[in-house]
Amino acid sequence: MPGPFSSPVAQSVPFEPNRNPQWGGNPGPSGITSIDVQSAIEEAKADALANARFLILPNYGGNAKTGRYFEIFPNQGSDISPIFSNTQMRILSIVLQTTDATATCDVGVFDLNVSSVTPVYTIVMTNQKRVVYNGTPLATLNAGCLLGIRVTSGSINQPSMQVFFSSST
Repeated sequence: MPGPFSSPVAQSVPFEPNRNPQWGGNPGPSGITSIDVQSAIEEAKADALANARFLILPNYGGNAKTGRYFEIFPNQGSDISPIFSNTQMRILSIVLQTTDATATCDVGVFDLNVSSVTPVYTIVMTNQKRVVYNGTPLATLNAGCLLGIRVTSGSINQPSMQVFFSSST
């Protein structure tokens, strides 16, 4: 069949927005409200573009003591090379892990435009190897933020993080 072509088929195929409750299920602000397949595809595309999700992996290859900034880019502390965002970002989840099962520290997530002293969010690790924070959202960073991550107390050996973001407002 030669292409490209258009067909009214997708507009005539019914779509059941309430069929999958795990996808939001009920029509509304977070669920698909379309009743035909073509409109549902277009609605899902628009929603995906408006709600970008992304991940950063800050880390440090040594013993990170109080004051040490994690590296988002290799060999550059996030105070020197922070993440810049031109849109509002929400932190959805953070995983902090280390090679040391007895790590005790606080790690702050900072908007360096606002303060390098007061974090927008703090991760607390007490005698453990991994800590997970989930929420909706954990913190919101304004457009134009400069994201830096630093040990604010204690120390942690070879830390690595996973920080999940959403750009939806």
